[in-house]
Amino acid sequence: MNLPTKITLARIGLVPVIIALFCLKEVFPYYYVPMTLLYILTSCTDAVDGYLARKHNMVTDLGKFLDPIADKILVVTGLIILLDMNFIIPGTDKLFPVMPPYGGVIGVIAILAREFIIGVLRQMAAAKGVVLAADNWGKAKTVVTLIFIPMLMFVPLINVDIAGVMWTGIVFLFLGWALFAVATLMTLFSGLNYIIKNKHVFEEIKGMSKGDVDTKIIDGNLVDSESSNTIDASSAIDNIDINIHNNIDNNKDVDAKMQVLSSDKE
Repeated sequence: MNLPTKITLARIGLVPVIIALFCLKEVFPYYYVPMTLLYILTSCTDAVDGYLARKHNMVTDLGKFLDPIADKILVVTGLIILLDMNFIIPGTDKLFPVMPPYGGVIGVIAILAREFIIGVLRQMAAAKGVVLAADNWGKAKTVVTLIFIPMLMFVPLINVDIAGVMWTGIVFLFLGWALFAVATLMTLFSGLNYIIKNKHVFEEIKGMSKGDVDTKIIDGNLVDSESSNTIDASSAIDNIDINIHNNIDNNKDVDAKMQVLSSDKE
């Protein structure tokens, strides 16, 4: 296992630590600071392992398999954490969600649904020996997502009673919401673009699936899957038996001739 692959595995291994820091929110009010810093560090490893793999020609099948999985785990973890984060509106005792009300849940569902659908399509293509390349819009969407997630994780800075810090949290709130909206739209567009762009591939896969079985038996008859021509099953079996017997007889004739030839030589 080379260094880039180890870094990818480390990215996956740091996710439980991020979750553990989030779970400290009931006992440590500033839990979001180390959690967000670790999330940013973990996100940066995505660029590091890719750079090292390409520069030193260390690209492996295992690395190509683990890298997108690590990215998806990191993104899904961040989105779920954001859905459960809140801050106190200054001057009141009211809690307000870090994600946009209602729109946050809808956007997260859209992002996760897109990842699931594209992942299934890639698995279907891989099962038929077809490799689907990543879409540039999808890559851009991932970059935007990994930017707005730590921004919104820092929003509870609004509750820090220091003017500069509080305004930083407010800026991160509205800027993070804007990037979240952009990421959601890019998610929908990139998903549709990915399907349209690879439409011919899916049609080929569909054709390959149809070609897997040429005939099937319906009500005792053999039906050709392409022409829908029906053949009596009993007649087909009789023809097979006749061909088998003919082949056996031919083989016997050949053996007899070989024996005659060998006896003549002797």
